[in-house]
Amino acid sequence: TLGYGVDLNSQFTERFSATVGYNAFTIDGDENTDDVRYQGDLKFNNATVKLNWHPLSGGFHVSAGLVVGDIRAAVTGTPRAGGVYEFNGVQYTAADVGQLRGRVEIKDSVAPYVGVGYRSRGEGLGFYADLGVISAKTSVSLAATGLAADPQFKADLEQERRELEDKIDLSVYPVLGL
Repeated sequence: TLGYGVDLNSQFTERFSATVGYNAFTIDGDENTDDVRYQGDLKFNNATVKLNWHPLSGGFHVSAGLVVGDIRAAVTGTPRAGGVYEFNGVQYTAADVGQLRGRVEIKDSVAPYVGVGYRSRGEGLGFYADLGVISAKTSVSLAATGLAADPQFKADLEQERRELEDKIDLSVYPVLGL
């Protein structure tokens, strides 16, 4: 989902319409790697612009457009077992690491969207359902307050960042709108 929002639709011809919308949403979530539990807030704040083609002159449509805005999460990591973090096969105590904080965000502030759906065609308020995908790249950053100057720790933390980025890969982000 892109969050709660509102869409405005304008029918140009029997076969083409355009939709603009605004969506926002915040949710708490967890993600786990082998040794770290990440907790955070996922925030959506975006606008959409879509061109809809109605091949059957009815409510069914195929859409292409853009999602403009911000999709990000701020996370805090805690060790999963025994107060020990393990990054890149090396164990570090929670005291050595200090605070582990990260950020996950969609790199592209403008991302392409494609989808299919159904939209009522009458005047005024109506019903719609869309299923589509956004194509975007994910960026993950991690920082710790403890051994930040230690080169081995920095290399191990970078490996953890890459593993987390691979696990959270949102190169194709599914979107369901109702």
